[in-house]
Amino acid sequence: MAIVLLPEEVVARIAAGEAVERPASVVKELIENSIDAGATAIHADIIAGGRKLIRISDNGSGIPADEIKLAFKRHATSKLRAAQDLQGLSTLGFRGEALASIAAVSQSTVITRHRGEDMGVSLKLNGGAVQHHKAVGAPVGAVITIENLFFNTPARLKFLKSDATEKRHIQRVVSRYAMAYPKISFALKQDGREQFRSSGRGELADVAAKVFGLKHFKRMLEVSSEETPRRAYPKISVFGYTSQPSLHRNDRSRIILFINGRAIQDHSLSHAIAQAYEGLLKSGSYPLTVLLITMPPDYVDVNVHPTKAEVRFRDASQVFAAVQRAVRRALLDDGGAHADEWPSPASASHYRNDVRPLPAYRSFADDDQYDDADLDYIPETAGAPTRPRTLPLLRVVGQIGAAYIAAEGPAGLYLVDQNAAHERVLHDQIRADVQNETLQTLSPPDSPTLVLSPADTALLTETGAELARLGFEIEVFGPNAFVFRAMPQCLASRPLAEAFPQMLACLRQSQRKLGDVITALAWAAAVRSGQVLKTEEMQSIIRQLERCPSPYQSPTGQTTMIHMTREQLAKEFGRGE
Repeated sequence: MAIVLLPEEVVARIAAGEAVERPASVVKELIENSIDAGATAIHADIIAGGRKLIRISDNGSGIPADEIKLAFKRHATSKLRAAQDLQGLSTLGFRGEALASIAAVSQSTVITRHRGEDMGVSLKLNGGAVQHHKAVGAPVGAVITIENLFFNTPARLKFLKSDATEKRHIQRVVSRYAMAYPKISFALKQDGREQFRSSGRGELADVAAKVFGLKHFKRMLEVSSEETPRRAYPKISVFGYTSQPSLHRNDRSRIILFINGRAIQDHSLSHAIAQAYEGLLKSGSYPLTVLLITMPPDYVDVNVHPTKAEVRFRDASQVFAAVQRAVRRALLDDGGAHADEWPSPASASHYRNDVRPLPAYRSFADDDQYDDADLDYIPETAGAPTRPRTLPLLRVVGQIGAAYIAAEGPAGLYLVDQNAAHERVLHDQIRADVQNETLQTLSPPDSPTLVLSPADTALLTETGAELARLGFEIEVFGPNAFVFRAMPQCLASRPLAEAFPQMLACLRQSQRKLGDVITALAWAAAVRSGQVLKTEEMQSIIRQLERCPSPYQSPTGQTTMIHMTREQLAKEFGRGE
């Protein structure tokens, strides 16, 4: 077939397929327009799961009469003017495709009055073609009615699910935007019956209690954290609620995320939340969570997908860490108050890590070994803020099999994998040093030379910029041969000829970004199993592990410790009740 330009009508229907997947997509786009218009009340009326009718009413600013036809043209928008505006968007809509795409596959009517005008206007379209356009009396705001969705695209209509399923998707959209914008009053009526209503009083807790149910919400913890901006890293705020470990599901469907008020789907951030529960939930279980994450608009790229549900961050690792820390802190702060509700390894050996959640204990009152030290507040670096404790204070008892550190704590016995624990400690310290530009390097006097395989040479070349940020100074000495003029201080205790190839091997299966290189460096520099440690070396690892945000797992996924409570020990020795 010859190449031809498609008719505008066909182009419009194709574009509609990208932005309008189902009735809930229409509801989402229209609600976002209402929010951008400054509405404080948004009502949705739905019939037959959105197939027959979707009506969204708001009290926003309305559309000027002389712009109403233009609003339904493709790529017509009031949200931006130039390409550079995409770098700092503060509105939910910006593509200028939603109204045109919706109108192309429905019979649409809009009645609107701009707040600066005395009269309103009514516009009716059929498959995107204008049927009538006239002045009418109307209150300030807009009422958009979408009837017979997909009437002219029968294939798409055929693939819609049952009314019950489509209604659930619509209710999910409305309820989630009600949580993201608690100052806006939302109401949803389906087939004449009210399904949801929020007060608009501005309290997320009120809306979350309606969405999750009061019974479940009573078992949720407030998350409130603000990352202090430093150098190139922005201010990131995380606020919301997450469930106690005893309340969970077997899928991620109740992990709800918003970035700057925009509903998003992000597997990485869902994983960050799951990691915050490491040791508290069994594998395959997920919490109930709603988080409102805010950051400078120019730090996040929302122009990724037609549905605007996916975003990219300038530094995804920073956002990942901020979310993980915020959720973990909420869990730790609640540890003492609800410890009896947390999963116990005594009755759940299938729990990953077999580590019981730990309350934030202070030092042993009867242990004069620590009388002269304030061990509850250990700064990362001089002048830096102190890091919160994530483990109770542990006392090293000894080493087992040159692989495990035995330690005693207020809640029993801890067996710590020295390799995995040191890997975690090094990873967090290297990351902090890179961020604070305090990374220590050394210049070996003999400037060792390594001959690498062609594959490792290619990998070294690919990650050269990241290696330089970690303190490596490497010069080409010949074919696949390299001289090391400087390297990170953490590699001082390991032969470079062993550690560097191991580091490259760890990198092969990664995306080879800076965070991956930090993980590989920590893995290569950590003490190995089989290495005999002095007491002070073991104590140093434990002291630093006590302050790691995620002390239960190494960056490469290894369990760092096993905990046995006093009750478990007593039972093993036949001293139970």
